[in-house]
Amino acid sequence: MDVCLALLIISASVMLVGMYLHDDEESIEGDRGDQALETLSGSTVTITYNLDAPNESGHAATDSDNYDLPDNLEPENVGELYNITTYGSAADLLGEAALSNLRIDGTELFAYGHEVERSVEAAIQGRLVGSEGNVYAVATWEPYEGAGINGTATAGSRPPSTADVSSATMEVSTDIPALDPRSLANSLLQNPASRPDAEDGFDFVGRDIAAAMVEGYFPATQSQYTLESTLSENPATLYNYRQMADVAGVDIESELTGTLPDATEANEKLRGDPGADGLAPIIADDLRNSTAGEKLEAAIDDFGNNPTPAERDELEALCEELFEPETIEITVQTWD
Repeated sequence: MDVCLALLIISASVMLVGMYLHDDEESIEGDRGDQALETLSGSTVTITYNLDAPNESGHAATDSDNYDLPDNLEPENVGELYNITTYGSAADLLGEAALSNLRIDGTELFAYGHEVERSVEAAIQGRLVGSEGNVYAVATWEPYEGAGINGTATAGSRPPSTADVSSATMEVSTDIPALDPRSLANSLLQNPASRPDAEDGFDFVGRDIAAAMVEGYFPATQSQYTLESTLSENPATLYNYRQMADVAGVDIESELTGTLPDATEANEKLRGDPGADGLAPIIADDLRNSTAGEKLEAAIDDFGNNPTPAERDELEALCEELFEPETIEITVQTWD
């Protein structure tokens, strides 16, 4: 499922198919957390959502200046335009809810994120509470350890401190591509003098992460098709692009709505470069102040700018451990 489409998930009605249910008289054997997790990953969830739904602050995506209805749209067709349906496993959609709750520099990007989360929560609670006991699930996405750029979605209430809790954790994939550890190490060790605006290797890693995020949220081929279409996804895609551009501090309006829309060029501007506007410098600054940044800084201090082959292998292994934008962690807790 492309993230640029999966981000549009708001639900009033949810159907779960193939749920794991126990007989009333059957005792639940084994680990309840594992069983609940299997249920989430093995369920098919169909979601119909409305972009006009307000978030916790009372704002809807359709209230924003960044959301435009198509020209010549008949009033009676507006409601239909807001309604979009998508589907996937319950676990995948909880992960997508986390991505839709993306925050960058403390700013919530997508007003519909809360409704995505609420909808998936209703699906999970409606089916799992009766069969698995009390359930609390949390999905967390962060591109690197301790990132201030992240997204989280939950379903249910946290267990009481006195409860006997069974927990299980799994990972689901995103459409954000994995980062190659060798390329990350190369970026970290790149001489900042090679680009006058660069402060250190974190600037180049920030560009790598920004490129992956933009590719995941706005796949070029699918985004190009949507920008050229008159389908209901077009206003939502424009909204998503504009929200990201506002945070990144770039103007991509001509690339989005010009005579010849250009998703590739819009994505390059969103990515940005060291010392310029775009996501790259924002991510680089956040990385420096993160847990991952501290560990990388300590490693570079130990190795220096010219590490031995063995030290370089260690740096690559550290990068592989710290950077996982391609996965979302889901933890499920159950209790009586």
